[in-house]
Amino acid sequence: MLGRMPSTLPWHIAPKLGRDPMRTRQATERFLQERFRSVFPDRLEAEYRQWACAHLDMLAQEQLDSVALHRLGARGGPKIQLAGWEHVECLLSRGQGFILVLNHYDRLLTAPIALALRGLTLHTMTMPIADNLELGAAHRDFLMRKISAYTQITRGQWRTSNQGLRPVHEGLRSGQAWVILADAWRPEFGRMRSHAFLGGQLNLPTGIERLAQSTGAALLHGMTRSVAPDQLEVVIEALPEEPEVALNRVVRRLAEDVAARPWAWWQWGLWDQMWRPTSQGDRLVHH
Repeated sequence: MLGRMPSTLPWHIAPKLGRDPMRTRQATERFLQERFRSVFPDRLEAEYRQWACAHLDMLAQEQLDSVALHRLGARGGPKIQLAGWEHVECLLSRGQGFILVLNHYDRLLTAPIALALRGLTLHTMTMPIADNLELGAAHRDFLMRKISAYTQITRGQWRTSNQGLRPVHEGLRSGQAWVILADAWRPEFGRMRSHAFLGGQLNLPTGIERLAQSTGAALLHGMTRSVAPDQLEVVIEALPEEPEVALNRVVRRLAEDVAARPWAWWQWGLWDQMWRPTSQGDRLVHH
């Protein structure tokens, strides 16, 4: 198994092997090229192909990460450069709970893992996995194994959005750190808010804002950038105290990152559900 090979060579090999069978990979590549063509209509065809291939490479590296999470930031594994730990230390010194806000961008689990390697215990809330009938059995089992490996590193509890939120509220009030994704999306989410995003509006849930408002938790933004398959940069950014202003900043930064590196966003398959144009034909193309 690649994950057991010594050195960081597996992370360089993984993209060449790919995550999916060739037919599936080709279909995904065609879908992504068409999506990029519609969102960034004035870019070159070569760029659409390049971005699609880069996205598929990221999928392969993420699958390897998921079976070798314990090697991220460890000797013989991909190196993690962390900036912004002082923001975490400041909140810990005050005993203030906080939410580490992530997006489905790049190899996103690297940020909480980097903090866990500094000794921080992190709890995590995600969308349902075991009860999500839209996931195939194999994909569901894969995600459950991934979560299990992740929580062994972060040493915290894992809860899903269909479970009671009382432990999350109590934990934040008592000084715990929780990881939540800002751009998670499900059609049944009821309380949503629109954000300016790539020439239109991206509808996202307001759960993080409401949690922070009701518990007094602080908000930090965790961002990961893959410099190379075996070199990862994590930046932890302090956010404004007002939750709505804080989430506006998170989504604005996501829009900038997606415009700069479209291939690194995971949510292109949900674009038609999450995003709508501001007005007919009014699309802002970012360079």
